[in-house]
Amino acid sequence: MQSKGILLYMKALPCIPLLVATFAWADTTADRAAIERIVGAVIADQTRPGAKLSSTLFTADADSEFDRLLDLDRRLLELSKEPWSEVTGPRMVIQSIRFVTPEVALVNAANTHYGSMILARRIPVLFVMKKEGTGWRIASLRVLVDVLSLP
Repeated sequence: MQSKGILLYMKALPCIPLLVATFAWADTTADRAAIERIVGAVIADQTRPGAKLSSTLFTADADSEFDRLLDLDRRLLELSKEPWSEVTGPRMVIQSIRFVTPEVALVNAANTHYGSMILARRIPVLFVMKKEGTGWRIASLRVLVDVLSLP
């Protein structure tokens, strides 16, 4: 009779770390939504005329290739202004979000232009996101394409 009670506890024992792990990790759906808002704002804020880079998007010690990304956007937008060109403006599309820790996330994204002739032109971008307090900020932004490979 006693062995059945021990067996029951032994079956429940592996479940305890899983329960602790779910409580230890942050609310990933809310964090994903916040990260998507920040990543989307990177390009959306820059497409408005006279817009400046918001310091609330980046950490104080951020390592960023944002200027390079904007330069690539300008080059691609110039191509879209040619006659018969039907290319949209840049749009940041998130491909995956991977939480390294509850306070750090890696975001694979692509700055994407859609068009009737090119279908889609993507500039891969890697974000390292860091949670500061209750909000997410960009700790690092890397453009993962060689400038010479673009038209």
